[in-house]
Amino acid sequence: MKLKVNSSDLAKALSHLQGVVELRHTLPILSNVIIKAEDNHLKLSSTNLDIFCSEKITANIEVNGEISVPAITLHEIVKKLPQGSDIDFNMDASGNSINIKSGRSRFNLSTLPTDDFPDISQDDLSVKFIMNVDDLKTMIDKTKFAISNEESRYYLNGIFFHSAHKNGIDILRSVATDGHRLAQYDMPLPQGAEKMSGIIIPKKTTLELRRILDDANGDVQVALSSSKVKFVFSEIELVSKVIDGTFPDYTKVIPQNNDKKLKTNISDLKGAIERVSAIAVSEETKSRGLKLVVENNKLQLLANSASKGSAMEELDVQFSHEKLEIGFNSRYLLDIISEIDGNDVTLNFSDPAAPVLITDDAEDNLFFVLMPMRI
Repeated sequence: MKLKVNSSDLAKALSHLQGVVELRHTLPILSNVIIKAEDNHLKLSSTNLDIFCSEKITANIEVNGEISVPAITLHEIVKKLPQGSDIDFNMDASGNSINIKSGRSRFNLSTLPTDDFPDISQDDLSVKFIMNVDDLKTMIDKTKFAISNEESRYYLNGIFFHSAHKNGIDILRSVATDGHRLAQYDMPLPQGAEKMSGIIIPKKTTLELRRILDDANGDVQVALSSSKVKFVFSEIELVSKVIDGTFPDYTKVIPQNNDKKLKTNISDLKGAIERVSAIAVSEETKSRGLKLVVENNKLQLLANSASKGSAMEELDVQFSHEKLEIGFNSRYLLDIISEIDGNDVTLNFSDPAAPVLITDDAEDNLFFVLMPMRI
């Protein structure tokens, strides 16, 4: 194998793949990136057995070939070379190493043959559709914070993507919940997704996909089955296993009769929560209790700590109901508030023991549910 490639192109591609590389595994090849030189393209691939990612970049190929090299080491070398410089790759005659040259820099990396590199089958991905990159980014961004980290409830360790029906139209919906909060985002169902089954995309896959999408534009081709999902965009292909489990019926926890509405400016509320929550974290219980008291169009945010003291801030709000006192985990509430893009937010209450429905006044396709806590 012999080729020349641009350092900036290679560095970007390696940055996309390095999150999938398995650093500690009994199979050494999982720590490597596969380099395949063919037809004036360099194809780079990595996997951790659950996720497979590959990307093609343009290169000047003199001699075709395929080999694997340590992924993190190669990335560290390439990203520290001058941007836009040429890198020459030349397979050693022994086939056990590869020579890398750029300017006055010389490197020799150990290699492994690619025969044992595992692959994720893509034969049964029968449901296929296309969606806009920005739509996919939004579906992930608005829900990923609510993914559960509890291994015992593995079926909550990802985002649930499925088709649904709302207000007479078919929609594609993303939902995530950890039992304390829930996030839901809807968009019109893409053509071809009508027969999709609900799939739970694992948290790691979701985060790696979202990171790579920052360098993408245009459309994403999506293909899926009940066990796998594939995303193709900008010469990048990411294939992942999905969580083998049943997502619970989340609709049962969505409040239907929360008629006590509190409306306020989002930036004012976010700033007040951030300030008062400096007191909210208890070293004794590790809780983040924040109390809301609302009456006569005034909202008080209160926090107390035996070791730190107390905090109180008052905001003007729209609230025309009897006095209400309710407690929340301040971090959970702030996570939700941070995902609202409009100028105003509405908190829909029922009683102090019932979950609150939180909506973005500028986005009809998005809402959140937050369970209260006793303070």
